[in-house]
Amino acid sequence: MEGTIVSIAEGKKGFSRLIHNAVEKKEEVIVTKRGKPVAVIVPYEGYRHSKRVEGYRKIMEARAAFLKVGVSAEEIYKDSKRQLEERD
Repeated sequence: MEGTIVSIAEGKKGFSRLIHNAVEKKEEVIVTKRGKPVAVIVPYEGYRHSKRVEGYRKIMEARAAFLKVGVSAEEIYKDSKRQLEERD
């Protein structure tokens, strides 16, 4: 994916063009403030994909932690279900 770097001031002037480039050209736009990156404009599908990948990574980290201490997914499910039923 190609990228463009713009300051906030430049981004304000050409916001529509930046959005168009992100959507149509699949281009990342890195927005800077005083020369330091502060935000990124990406196509929505790219954003959704990154959120799914991040969620999967968190699930795998939790799984590894549970396996390390010897807790199974079934035990977690049963305990969670029991706690929810006790609330009612």
